[in-house]
Amino acid sequence: MSNNESLKTKVAWDMETTKQFIQACLDQVAKQQRNGTTLTKKGWKDALSQFNEKTGKQYDKIQLKNKWDNLKKEWSAWYKLFGKETGLGWDYTKHTVDAPNEWWERK
Repeated sequence: MSNNESLKTKVAWDMETTKQFIQACLDQVAKQQRNGTTLTKKGWKDALSQFNEKTGKQYDKIQLKNKWDNLKKEWSAWYKLFGKETGLGWDYTKHTVDAPNEWWERK
């Protein structure tokens, strides 16, 4: 194991950290620093800088890119389930989708 690998911090993605990451990415998209389905080299550099400054973390591009990929997978799964559905609600107590039993049986 190299020195860089042993110094790498375990990433803790709580809601606030995730929010800051998404905001940093959205800021880069607004600045047209997106290339297809990812950020440009400059976009990643600037998003990383903004994210680390706002959170006080010292994550690297690989850690942010892994989060990007994981969020993309989660969004795809969510969209597959709920993207074109109507009549669904949100249960704020349970933090779950509120849907009729028939809907759940179909899914």
